[in-house]
Amino acid sequence: MKDSAMQQKRLRNRLIIIISTIFVLPYLVLCYILYEQGVALSPINFVLFLLILTMVIIGIILIYHVFEAVSMTAEFLKKTTEDNKNLSLNLDHGIVELNEITFSANSLIERLEKTTESLNQTIEELHESDEKFHNILENIEDGYYEVDLTGNFILVNASMSQLLGYSREELKGMNNRQYMDKENLKRAFLTFSEVYKTGIPKVNLEGELIRKDGKKVFVEASVSLIKNSFEQSTGFRGIVHNITERKRMEKQLQASLREKEILLGEIHHRVKNNLQVISGLLDLQASSSGNPELMEMFRESQSRIRSMALIHEKLYDSKNFARIDLAGYVRGLSQELFQTYKINPGEIDLIIQVGDDVYVDINKAIPCGLILNELISNALKHAFSGDGAGAITVSIRKYDDKEIEIVVCDNGLGLPDDVDIGQPRSMGLHLVNGLVKNQLDGQIEVRRDNGTEFRILFPL
Repeated sequence: MKDSAMQQKRLRNRLIIIISTIFVLPYLVLCYILYEQGVALSPINFVLFLLILTMVIIGIILIYHVFEAVSMTAEFLKKTTEDNKNLSLNLDHGIVELNEITFSANSLIERLEKTTESLNQTIEELHESDEKFHNILENIEDGYYEVDLTGNFILVNASMSQLLGYSREELKGMNNRQYMDKENLKRAFLTFSEVYKTGIPKVNLEGELIRKDGKKVFVEASVSLIKNSFEQSTGFRGIVHNITERKRMEKQLQASLREKEILLGEIHHRVKNNLQVISGLLDLQASSSGNPELMEMFRESQSRIRSMALIHEKLYDSKNFARIDLAGYVRGLSQELFQTYKINPGEIDLIIQVGDDVYVDINKAIPCGLILNELISNALKHAFSGDGAGAITVSIRKYDDKEIEIVVCDNGLGLPDDVDIGQPRSMGLHLVNGLVKNQLDGQIEVRRDNGTEFRILFPL
């Protein structure tokens, strides 16, 4: 660009010199001719000469400015042409970019249209879901509620309105202080506070609500936290189930159960008294018979009757008529048997090994009582000769809440070899064998090493 400008400037200067020479040369030739001819310069000729010189100078100046103007015009036209070319290139580039922007805009519009369509579909689905949700709320039997953080109703369904006896307009904005007493209000406040702090819902909450007509209704409610899209807690919601009828039936059942418990207790008490009367009659009969063998038979029968009477006594004293504690029963039965056979302290030691959690129902308690009565009685009567101190051990264990094992053993003389427990000859052992197999559906095993051991196993 700089070299081209310098060449143009030199060309312009040469053209000015040539044209100026063309203008000046005739004037110089004229001056030379006048000088050679010796023509005198009159004032008019001198003025004319100066005028011609002035015009030559003015012509030279005009030529200079004309060339300057032409040069500037050429440069301007050249620059304009270049600018037009650049503008054309920029326009072409801009058109390309505009096309790209248009394509991007069209793509964006298509995506927006698809997004809008998807959004409209989502809104429609949400609207349908919301409509289904409200339909479900309006048709469920349980009450539904939403309250703000201060306990004011925001939303209730028709069942909740019917439960409290207020219209929805009356319930909207109503605080829980208006339909709860102080005790239930305190529990509700503590529950809401815990749910607000932990965010963990609460279920199966029982309480009382006060209806518009003043009547109280028992309800079972749930409470969960409501959060907005920013995970900020805004209130609580839950389900309320009317359990007034259930509570009424529970009270009736409790009253009926209490009556039956009293009746059962009275029955056990009377059975025990009747058995004691029978035992007393047998004692009178034995005393009047005068026959030692007959008296012994009466005493054994009395012992069996007392073992059954003791079960009814334990059931009467117990809070649970459905089962009996074997540990307490064995201790009571053993004490009575020691008194019946007049065993002095120190003669025979009684060792009882029974867990505290061994319970049986009355259908198994009576056979167990009779079996223990026979086995302990036989040990007290026949196992010891009286030469030294003896010991009787009663052990009762439970296996996995499925089976019970009763072990009665002594360190006495031992069971004679001719006694067959499968076919016993004595009434006592025959009774034991029959009770184990027929009443308890169990098994019995006898060991004769270092005394006698009876091992009985039966299912619960």
